[in-house]
Amino acid sequence: YINPPKGRIVTGELPNKMGMELRGPGYSILKIKLSGSKAPVVIDFSKVNPKREPGKTAGYYLVASGLIEGFSKQLHADFDILALQPDTLFFGYDRLVTRKVAVIPDIKVELSPESRVIVMPDPDSIEVTGPEHVIDTMIGIRTRHRSFKRLKENFRTSVALDCPDNLQTTQKRVALEVSVIGRPSTFFNFRNTKTN
Repeated sequence: YINPPKGRIVTGELPNKMGMELRGPGYSILKIKLSGSKAPVVIDFSKVNPKREPGKTAGYYLVASGLIEGFSKQLHADFDILALQPDTLFFGYDRLVTRKVAVIPDIKVELSPESRVIVMPDPDSIEVTGPEHVIDTMIGIRTRHRSFKRLKENFRTSVALDCPDNLQTTQKRVALEVSVIGRPSTFFNFRNTKTN
């Protein structure tokens, strides 16, 4: 799936495989069956005419029979494509936007009871590009989960971001500053008491 309209991204569950009903010489059909995964066909949105799905503002569909001629040319077919399955492809268009979102550390640290930990990502936010309806509901991008055993000292580590497939980020990794702090002393905690 290539070339959506400018500033748009294709959304929805478009299939990554389609079935073809073929008619032609057996050797041609066997040849395409054996090489099918090595020679994928392309659906170019600049060369098709999707129809708007009734009752849905951002819903569109393509009738698969309209793709047969393009598929035949791409496959240099010496057979006929009689039908494609599924026979209709449903999808949507969404605006492609870029926003700055927070980095959310996903880290587990085993500590002694008198200690606590502070984790600061560096940078603390990154730019993310993707469908507007996804990015507008995000609270941030999580890092991949990391666990550390019994720590007593501060350290810095590089961690990969756990970015969904439909989003792009300006970077793939961030640094985490992990500070281990002892529990504050209660020696100087005074209580105000009223005396008569």
